[in-house]
Amino acid sequence: MPKSVSEEARLLVSRGLERFERGEVADAVSDWEMAARIDAGNAQARRLALFGQTKLLETERGLHASHSRHDTLESPIPQFLAALTGRRSGEVKAPMGEAPTPRMGLSGDTTRKVLTETSSELSAEGIVRDTSPDTLEDLQVHVSDIRASTNELIGECRNSLNAGKGESAALAAELALQLAERAPLPGVDDLIEPSRALFERAFRACLGNLQSCPIRSIAPEHLSDHGFDHRAAFLMSRMDGVASLADLIDSSGMPGFEAVRLLAGLRRARVIDLLPV
Repeated sequence: MPKSVSEEARLLVSRGLERFERGEVADAVSDWEMAARIDAGNAQARRLALFGQTKLLETERGLHASHSRHDTLESPIPQFLAALTGRRSGEVKAPMGEAPTPRMGLSGDTTRKVLTETSSELSAEGIVRDTSPDTLEDLQVHVSDIRASTNELIGECRNSLNAGKGESAALAAELALQLAERAPLPGVDDLIEPSRALFERAFRACLGNLQSCPIRSIAPEHLSDHGFDHRAAFLMSRMDGVASLADLIDSSGMPGFEAVRLLAGLRRARVIDLLPV
């Protein structure tokens, strides 16, 4: 094959990856299809083209979840955390589909206020507007609750993992680690350290097959909007549709636990996509 043909295909693949991270999925697919046509032996181009076609179909059917600030490393408060509030305000119930569940660390009175305000917004505007805190920094977590909350998160992680819910398990693990990192002395290391193997299994379950190849679905310069730092930018800079998750973990220069944790966070935040094996 002439070198110019393989080089043109490589450039098309690269341009397609750049377009994909800007949200220009149709244009990215066009580039990848063109690369596959002019270089029939380019397995990467064929794989990306099939992946992109699937994404287009998902978008047309309304199945593709766009990335948002929710569920990132810095904003990971999910619905299941109602259980953490339940022990202090068990009488407060949010009807399914009508109002957000209570958030961790809110008192019974505060929870009732949040639910009341949200319900009035629903009736006035016909949409759900969650006015409750959505980051750990916003939450009113009391020192006396940290051990109990950490214990419950560890239990939630284990239960979700046993139920095959990798993302929920990873989310609970991430929250438990964040609470531990913010806990005042003497801290909760005695709860966290024995659970690290559990947490790593949760992060790996969230990622799935480590031979999958991740690609960026946002530009690295927007990572800070999702609560990620330079470590995530470094990992994303190496995502080319060829390097697998296992490759990235091995070459990250980070401890394996931290690399898997970070990749799981990127996955949950929908700022990366995984090509099927």
